[in-house]
Amino acid sequence: MTKKQTILIGVLALILFLGFGSYQYVMKGGGRNIETETADYQVQAKDLLVEFNTDAATATKKYLNKTVEISGKVTALEKQQLIIENSIVCDFSKNSTARLGMPSKIKGRLLGYDDLLGEIKLDQCLEVK
Repeated sequence: MTKKQTILIGVLALILFLGFGSYQYVMKGGGRNIETETADYQVQAKDLLVEFNTDAATATKKYLNKTVEISGKVTALEKQQLIIENSIVCDFSKNSTARLGMPSKIKGRLLGYDDLLGEIKLDQCLEVK
């Protein structure tokens, strides 16, 4: 292996390492503690869905990576994930105590909108009492 090839491999490894580290930092919320943050927006689930279905680009610009409080009916439930109004997927770091079919208020970080599935995705979610 030549010296140029060795340097190239080293540079590529460094780029991959930095890229992976940046991805982990962003996807884990960058050290944010959503529990202690005040919500940037408080919105009804149906209203949020209308915003994204009407103009996804504008809604994404408004809500992306923001702390939001969403109120709506729980339509699906697993240990660490629940779905509100069939379209808002909330990932919890702890088990949720929400009940299927009941209204709930959830606070979390909005990660984005999947227009193919029509889903809004949140992480670091917790129930607001």
